[in-house]
Formats: sequence, C-alpha cells, structure tokens
Amino acid sequence: MMAPGRGDACRMLGAAGTCAAAQASLCKATAGHRLLVQQLGGSADSPQLREERRRRSAEARELSAGLQRTLLAGLRQASASPEERRELERLWVLFLSALELFLQDLRRAHHLCQLFSVQGGGTALLRTGLGSRGLPSRKGSRRGGGSAQPPATPCLEEEIEQVRATLVEMESRANIPLWTVEATQPAGTGGTAAPAAGAAREGSHAGHCCRVL
Repeated sequence: MMAPGRGDACRMLGAAGTCAAAQASLCKATAGHRLLVQQLGGSADSPQLREERRRRSAEARELSAGLQRTLLAGLRQASASPEERRELERLWVLFLSALELFLQDLRRAHHLCQLFSVQGGGTALLRTGLGSRGLPSRKGSRRGGGSAQPPATPCLEEEIEQVRATLVEMESRANIPLWTVEATQPAGTGGTAAPAAGAAREGSHAGHCCRVL
C-alpha cells in the first residue's frame, strides 16, 4: 500500500515521483540484503540463507536497472520543470549513494563466502553456545585435504561487476556534481529509505535528507 501523500506527490512531480517510489523500494531491498549478509558465517548461515541473499540481490539489481533508466529519461526531458529537475538530481545522488552501499555489502558477502563454506546440508559454521570449544578449523573439507580457502562464488563476482559497471555508467551519463547536493539533516538522524520514500512538495523538505543547491 502506498504511504499517505505518496500518490499526490507522484502525480505532482511526474517522473520524480515515480523515481522516489522506486528509490524507496530499492532501499528496502538493499536493507534486507544487508541483514542477510550480516548473518553469513554465523550460526544462522545455511544454504537457504545464501539462496535468499541471492534472491534479494537480484531484486535490488533489477530495481536499480529500472530506476537508472527512469532517472536518465527524466533528466533528459526538456519539458521538466525546475522543481522536478531539482528533485531528479537529488534522487540521482541518493541513488548513487544507495548503490555504493550495496556494492560494499556485495564485497563483504564475497569475502565471507570465501572464508566460510556451507557443507553438509547447512551445518552452522560458528557455534556461539557456552559449550563451544572455540572456532572450528577451516582446513580442508569433510572428505579431507582440499584448499583452506574455498573458491569465491562466481555468482557474487558477477553481481559485484554488474553493480560496479552500473555505477561507472551512471557517473558518466549524467553530469550532476555531487557537491551540488547538501545535507539538510545531521548525520544519523534519519533512515535511508524514508527520505526517498516521499517526494516533498515545493518549499517543504520534510522527510528529505538533502537538497540541490
């Protein structure tokens, strides 16, 4: 269900409102992905968790591709009003920031998947109970021998490259200097998804974390 006022904002701002809603969905998807990444290598790690992480990653990458196309189309629109143009530029910068954080999470997931491999149908990798005698050794596999470091997941390497390429393309196809956007809230006083969720009306920065100079 759309949040109160979201529909009005979308109708008023056209492409900017559509992008704001898409940005909110992207932030929700990347936040869910981050929660799953934080559990890799822990007692909750399992093949099911890793499959869910892949699903969330695919969802986030699909959302980012759609948002990128919509933002580019809106920014190239000659008929866009100054208000809508400013909102699109603000959302572009937020989109860049969201993708950079997503890329950091993917690299962290890649690192953890190299350190810990799920074997034996989802046996927990780390035990945190009082009866634990320490961290299990990662030498070899259940069959003996083998490498101490499992090979990196090809899927994750592809995910990282896709997001990295998207960031490079975004920075080259839209000439929006990052210094033209300034924060309107102190650091740590708001969530990532909330500011992008509602496209504010002219003169009102409620729920916005930044503005275009």
